[in-house]
Amino acid sequence: MSRRFVPLSAEIAGDWDDLVAGSPDGFVFSLAPWQRLILAVDAWGLRDHSFGYYENGRLVAVMPLQFSPRNGRMSSSGWGGSGPVVAAGLDGPARERVLRVTLEQARMLAQEAGASHLDMALSPVTGSSIALRWGVNPFVFHGFNDTSHIAQVIDLAPSEDELFGAVSAKTKPLLQRAADEGIAVRRVDWREFLDAYYDCHCETYTRTGVSPHPQAYFAGIAHEIAPRGHAVLFAAFSRAGEPIAFHNAARFAHGALYHTGCSRTQALELGANHLLLWRSILAAKEDGLRWFDVGTIIPGTDDPKLKGLTLFKTRFGGEPHRYLHCEMPLPAQPAAAEGPEIAAGEQDAAAAAAPAPAGKPDGLRGRAARALRRVLGPGAKP
Repeated sequence: MSRRFVPLSAEIAGDWDDLVAGSPDGFVFSLAPWQRLILAVDAWGLRDHSFGYYENGRLVAVMPLQFSPRNGRMSSSGWGGSGPVVAAGLDGPARERVLRVTLEQARMLAQEAGASHLDMALSPVTGSSIALRWGVNPFVFHGFNDTSHIAQVIDLAPSEDELFGAVSAKTKPLLQRAADEGIAVRRVDWREFLDAYYDCHCETYTRTGVSPHPQAYFAGIAHEIAPRGHAVLFAAFSRAGEPIAFHNAARFAHGALYHTGCSRTQALELGANHLLLWRSILAAKEDGLRWFDVGTIIPGTDDPKLKGLTLFKTRFGGEPHRYLHCEMPLPAQPAAAEGPEIAAGEQDAAAAAAPAPAGKPDGLRGRAARALRRVLGPGAKP
């Protein structure tokens, strides 16, 4: 069996996204355009290590993967939870083999980059996650520590009346109040409302004491993700016709996620955020989706803000699901031997210019290659 790893590029992006679309592991944050989006946010400084894994010339898995110099971690992905995405139709031992090889390659790349940890995740509304009957994190069988979260997930199969019946008694009056105040919710074009969204985002984050995200992030969502139908933006308009709140739903296959949102202070007083979320839930059902992930919840928290968010997310029905997360602590890299000081910017060139001993793989990459051959078997070339 021939095996090779190919870095993500425009050349394989189409096949990459086809695999993600058909895989039970796939979600928005696994797509090639999502990787382009987050890498284009200069303020984050992410370094891409994403790769596809081929067996006998067939793409059998993809791994979104970025290193963040800011926190020293290698993550899938560098912004938005993903993990290895295995091609549909691979089950049992074949799937486990592909997972093992793909995760081992990710581990080696993380060590080469000097990462302190390797992080993976799996959305709770992917087919693989929904099928985990007992909720056991599959990554623990590959050397990872389970760091899973809890997400509130709504099953959209019941009728609209039944869904409304599951909404809390405290939330229903807020929905009615927003309607009585003339709040109108409409699906809007991300590109047309990008500036209005970002202005509202900045107000929201400043109000809550958090630094706003770079505008390039939302521009990427508007131009890379929304045109493909994977980011759906809803706006709440006041009686005067002004947008006062936004809700952005990430969608993929049969699942939706309350991804981002923001609001003016006025919207809080009128119940606009509640009406926005409710309309997004109904729209997902109308469009044929099965699951709606309202987001991470933290039961029992003492933090007032997190407690308020948890209450908000759990008042629309649904049940708590495991949101699979994991991490692998990596050994610290040995300190380099003392030698002549190399000016910043010259180190890579100096390392590249130094020849490796004849017949021996150089440095960490060589050790990584030997380790991978032990996984793949004799004669394999990583």
